[in-house]
Amino acid sequence: MAVVVICFSVLAVTISLSFFTLGYWLILPFAGLEILAVAAAMVVTVRGTTDYELITVKEQKVTITQRQGKRTVTHDFQRYWTRIRRERGANRLHPTHLLVGSHGRFVAIGSVLTEEVKDKLAQQIKDAIRYHRPEVHNNVSE
Repeated sequence: MAVVVICFSVLAVTISLSFFTLGYWLILPFAGLEILAVAAAMVVTVRGTTDYELITVKEQKVTITQRQGKRTVTHDFQRYWTRIRRERGANRLHPTHLLVGSHGRFVAIGSVLTEEVKDKLAQQIKDAIRYHRPEVHNNVSE
């Protein structure tokens, strides 16, 4: 990531300095702002690459581990009582929520997935819970 930002910075500074020598000095501050914006976007993008949701189905329980940034949260549910449900968004433009849980405590999963992939994932989790197939978390793809 640093190499990309450095290469972009060198290119932007080279171009802006050439314009500066022609008398267009106002390009330099905007080139600096552009470099900062690209660097910030790269940092935000790289931070999100470690986020994940892991669903594990064991003999007696279903475990959902969610990691976002440095925070990791684990939710455990008894396999027999675990249910999958969908909730509509606030209006028709908002995506639906895929919820896993039991006894009134539900956890939203797959918030970045499309509706079709959420349907597939819901069915795979239901099958894993019903037939105890723990390898399901590797089978979801778009």
